[in-house]
Amino acid sequence: SNFSNEGIVFTVTLMLAGFAILTFSIGIVIDAISNGSLLELLKERKMLYKIARLRNHFVIFHHNEYTAQLARQFRLNHIPFVVVDSRKDMEEIAREHRYPYYVSEEAFTEVAFLKSHLSAAKGAISLSKNISDNITLIASVRLYEKELGRTPLLIISNAETQYDKERLKKLGADKVVAPPSLMAKRVSAMAIRPDMENVLEEFLYKPDTPIDMEEVYVPEDSWAVNRALKDLHLRDRMKVSVVGITEEKGRFIQMPSAETVIKEKCKLLLVGNQKGISRAKRIIIQTTRPGDL
Repeated sequence: SNFSNEGIVFTVTLMLAGFAILTFSIGIVIDAISNGSLLELLKERKMLYKIARLRNHFVIFHHNEYTAQLARQFRLNHIPFVVVDSRKDMEEIAREHRYPYYVSEEAFTEVAFLKSHLSAAKGAISLSKNISDNITLIASVRLYEKELGRTPLLIISNAETQYDKERLKKLGADKVVAPPSLMAKRVSAMAIRPDMENVLEEFLYKPDTPIDMEEVYVPEDSWAVNRALKDLHLRDRMKVSVVGITEEKGRFIQMPSAETVIKEKCKLLLVGNQKGISRAKRIIIQTTRPGDL
């Protein structure tokens, strides 16, 4: 007697609507569980949580044999990395090639950059065999870092020809590797000096090796400009040897003598232990001659 007919109708209608919504929601949950989409969402959330904790990692875009080999080397050297590719079976690919972190998104999208935590990365690597993919990725990354206002990322890419290599560098790539050129040089080294190839495999390409190789740029205001190599005392003080010099115009001098004069804006190819090379770099970039030399 406390409810009017209109009130009873409204209450019943509200109850039926609530029951319908509840039934519909349960149906969606059951469908998601049966189709595996809920499980996929939970897996992705767990993966993204792990990636969000990374710092100074590398983001490798596009899965292929180059990526698989690079991932193997990164694991051996304990370098954190995330692989990004749009393939739907990335979970299986990651399991097969032992990718610790992966994102299944289109490489050059902002979603992929966010999920791979590119904002906190050390560098981006694009290893597509399609030059257009590499161009798009490089341009997108450079625009993204400008939007963030962060220091430039180290961008490494690959190209099949020398022409494409120069194009990628002009577009913003810091380093571009040309596999055909590298293969030709390495095979040539094997043919001419087979023993030298064994030395490279033993000391330069293995992790935790006591010998390292690095190229050091000589700025125009360096005290070392117009001085002979012997004046730097790299070999007797730091146990570091200069095995090559790349001049500003690109001419390469192999195995320079102690009397070779260092020119501004050239690059010295150093071989030695990491501690010695680090010390040599600090000395070379100074504007005044160090007192202990």
